[in-house]
Amino acid sequence: MNYLYQAALTSLYSTPAQPQLCRFYIHTMKNISQRLVLRLDPSIKRTLCKGCDSLLIPGITCTSRLQARRQKHVSVTCLTCSKVKRFVIDQEHTLWTERSENVASSGDTASQPCADS
Repeated sequence: MNYLYQAALTSLYSTPAQPQLCRFYIHTMKNISQRLVLRLDPSIKRTLCKGCDSLLIPGITCTSRLQARRQKHVSVTCLTCSKVKRFVIDQEHTLWTERSENVASSGDTASQPCADS
């Protein structure tokens, strides 16, 4: 999966006028993650467009704007399909994967006896 993401990045940087190969790599990566039931990292998800499967790179495939209508947020607009992603700017916000109560330790489940037996 990491290889496909890196291949999409290099193909987009080498030929920004032809993003079809980049979209193919991203579409393949998303299909593999769905079939194998793997979650993509949030940092990777934020750089993908849900509408057209292109990489969102400011200045090349998207525009980024700071807006403060409801809350302060970054508005990222895809230049291919015009889909908008909004990311709230909050100092206290932590991602679900980074919270301490959601991280499973490896030794906790092995030492506990099974309740069924």
